[in-house]
Amino acid sequence: MRALTVAAATVGTTAAATVATVWSLQAFGARSVWFAFLVIWIPVSWMATVGHLFGLRLPRRLAAVRDIERDGRVYELFGVRVAKRLLRRGPLAVFAPALRLPVLPTPETVARLEDRMREAEAVHGLLFVVSLVVVANAAVRGWWDAAGWTLLFDVLVNAYPAMLQRYNRAFLLRRFGE
Repeated sequence: MRALTVAAATVGTTAAATVATVWSLQAFGARSVWFAFLVIWIPVSWMATVGHLFGLRLPRRLAAVRDIERDGRVYELFGVRVAKRLLRRGPLAVFAPALRLPVLPTPETVARLEDRMREAEAVHGLLFVVSLVVVANAAVRGWWDAAGWTLLFDVLVNAYPAMLQRYNRAFLLRRFGE
């Protein structure tokens, strides 16, 4: 029964995302700012749903926090603290309610939080790379405006959240150990 539910949810969300993407292309045009935003936002919404159903994770080798990341400074140089503030407060906080340090940080609740962080990192990291194909397509066509807007939204919607998850996982390692 669960497999049927997962399959139906996957097919339904995939169809909805496809229809929404095609509609936004027709409604706004390939070179519009709105399409550049939606061609990034729609797959993130889709992947957050489907990835959650399948428990999407990066391979351990890619997900491992490297020594250079452990103190967090590399991400702070890229301004990840600003992204963290924006995602923890205000209207953007609604998108990641489960990505908060538990009130009672037991080994189980911290492990569950890290698992959700790994999932969010995988979704955003994968989509950041995949979306670069859209950016490259626009650039090859000479649509520098579309390439620029799409890259900007890709960095804001995918790269910064992925970096934030790595930054936060490094914090968990420092505070709670492995």
